[in-house]
Amino acid sequence: MDHTDAHTGERRHGPVQQVNERHARELVDIARAFAGHPDAVSAHATSVDETGVSLVVETADGTNVTTHVPFGAPASRARRRLAFRALAADAAEVLGNAPVDGASS
Repeated sequence: MDHTDAHTGERRHGPVQQVNERHARELVDIARAFAGHPDAVSAHATSVDETGVSLVVETADGTNVTTHVPFGAPASRARRRLAFRALAADAAEVLGNAPVDGASS
């Protein structure tokens, strides 16, 4: 999908790129807590849809694994940010981490 501003011609970041740039720690927490990869060293989102977030997880041995972590309930486009924040807060709680500012709400 093209994310170029029609008025200025400037390139805007798409929602998945924003998740990757702004929520790197939360993505790793989600991979560790809910994707079955407690040894995750990094994770990045490949998509966020109404069902959850799809990730590529790098494990401690360097293996890359593709996985999908569901939201608690289907989330409309307007509610996906809240669903992601809830998932990130739940992951932090499971792992005993303090939520990242703005991740809980």
